[in-house]
Amino acid sequence: MSYNFATGFKSLSQEHQQIKLPHPENNIPSWLNGSLIKVGPAQFTIGKTKVNHWFDGLAMLYKFECNKGNITFSNAFIKSEQYQSHLNGRMQYDEFATKAPLNLFERLKNILATITGKTTLNPSCNVNISQMNKIFIAMTEVNNQIEFNPSTLTTLKQINYIDNLNGQMTTAHPVLDSKTQELFNILIDIKPNNIKYQIYKTNVQTPQVTRELVAEFSKPYLFYMHSFFVTSNYVIVYNGPMQTTAAHLLTNTFNEALKYNKNHQCEFIIISRYTGKLTIMPVEPMLFLHGINSYETVNGQIILDLIAYHKEENPYNNLYLKKIANNHLDLTTEVRRYTINIENNDAQYQIIARDTIEFPFINPEFQNHEYRYVFATYRDESRPNDFLNGLIKIDLHDSQHRLTWHQPDLYPSEPIFVKNPESHSEDDGIVMTNVFDSTRQISFLLLLDAKSFTEIARIELPCHIPFTLHGNFYTHQNLPR
Repeated sequence: MSYNFATGFKSLSQEHQQIKLPHPENNIPSWLNGSLIKVGPAQFTIGKTKVNHWFDGLAMLYKFECNKGNITFSNAFIKSEQYQSHLNGRMQYDEFATKAPLNLFERLKNILATITGKTTLNPSCNVNISQMNKIFIAMTEVNNQIEFNPSTLTTLKQINYIDNLNGQMTTAHPVLDSKTQELFNILIDIKPNNIKYQIYKTNVQTPQVTRELVAEFSKPYLFYMHSFFVTSNYVIVYNGPMQTTAAHLLTNTFNEALKYNKNHQCEFIIISRYTGKLTIMPVEPMLFLHGINSYETVNGQIILDLIAYHKEENPYNNLYLKKIANNHLDLTTEVRRYTINIENNDAQYQIIARDTIEFPFINPEFQNHEYRYVFATYRDESRPNDFLNGLIKIDLHDSQHRLTWHQPDLYPSEPIFVKNPESHSEDDGIVMTNVFDSTRQISFLLLLDAKSFTEIARIELPCHIPFTLHGNFYTHQNLPR
């Protein structure tokens, strides 16, 4: 069976501003008002350098603005320092798996700056977006977050925090506690033989961008984490088998430096949000990139839901563009639920779904609370070794009850759930995402009824969209005008 998903990684160079999208069916719910904003790699040549990996592409923002049944589309590059260098015909900064073609003096200068703890990393902010107060930020796993205007998608400036915390890396998945309005993340300060992890929080209602330290700890190595967990009382970090050192980072791209250490003693590091106390919970080795949700039960147990990978290897190695060109993807995952009992120093898991899924999304109102439904991209197993080629809804109360949307040669990106404001039901709303049609080499916006997973609308776009990574839906009240 042959596929053609590699064409979804072709560069997009054209920008659009407020293109009205035709949809003659006129069946979009009147309550759907706001903007879906997503980000992803879009340009896979930087200057004269062909990049190596999906995550190396120049970042582009996409906006689908919904207003009383009408939808407009805009897209724009993030005008980062890397993008400006690209316009000048060169690649100035290393990306996730591609080294910039710097001369010896430039390379030594960057190595020295890294050793002395200065932040010189400026890759494209192509992984996720976040909001603090009225500030909208594009981000990646390096601490060079860029503010943009959500109305026009205009790039504004690099974020400068007003505090004394230092570090070069972070995660691209900050976690918001909607009850306290605290946004949590982790800042990693890389020094030779001493990697310091700083858990911090910001108040998203405060105009000043100030980080407050919650706790910190150090390791002689860097363990890779793409996401982490927050509950009402704890921040939980997974110290897993994907690791590197400061020395390896000096001479390799970040992805080349990452190695899977199958002999590593893995652990959950459980940090009190209020005292900073650390509890170490040993756990058998596993690998995950995306958590789904986390919460505490009435009897004090901690529940962590995540997507675990089967193979003892770096899953990002499957996403080099040369490998993708073969239209063959060898990834398998399962959904696990970990139950942690701090008093007994025990962590056990059960498999709650065996589907190969990624890019999970839930109703945001149930973040850090007990919940029932997960939306995600998945691979329909009628097409083995295909890219993620469908959407799935998993009912955690009955994991055998699954709803799916799949059609051959159509490849959706992360599904975003938008709640019906007139309902209190967890799954009453719409699932929105951009879909790439590999047969026609075009993309469309897909709207599904979240309860039934039936198709509401399929709206063609004026261009193809290379596979995006993450995004969010913002109501008109949350967007500055």
